[in-house]
Amino acid sequence: MTEDAANDDLLRITDKASAVEVTARVLAGARRAVWIRSLDLEPWLFDHPDVLAALRTVATSGREVEVRVLLHDAAAPQAARMKLLALAQRLPSVFQFREVVDPAYREDRAAMVATDAGGYYARAQGDEVAGSACLDGRARVRQLQQRFEEVWERSRPVTEYRALGI
Repeated sequence: MTEDAANDDLLRITDKASAVEVTARVLAGARRAVWIRSLDLEPWLFDHPDVLAALRTVATSGREVEVRVLLHDAAAPQAARMKLLALAQRLPSVFQFREVVDPAYREDRAAMVATDAGGYYARAQGDEVAGSACLDGRARVRQLQQRFEEVWERSRPVTEYRALGI
């Protein structure tokens, strides 16, 4: 990914370094909403210092921010003791987690990070790095958000991530 790419250019992401860079840039542009759909919060991406720093900045911005995270496997990030979960436990009013339980939705293994500012990084196969990204793709983000919300409403809250388990 090049720094001189226009914000509305579609970017092809093929390696982890580019994925981390574009994810951090997408998150940095968020205003009040972040939507993350992931199989198991891939540590190579969501525990990367640049991505964590971007999430921390958004979450502590003072703007009533909401970060919704939709997972296929809620146990894996907890077992891996991911730093993102520690951040989320310190900011429980910002982070919400749900796990996909409906078999029809579990077949869809797509992953994405999107924000209300129009940035996104989407992968058709959540266990692969390859995907597309755009820093200002509002129409595509609306599509991604619509699908996200549909699955979110039919998923179970992940209460086990709460610091006190309540």
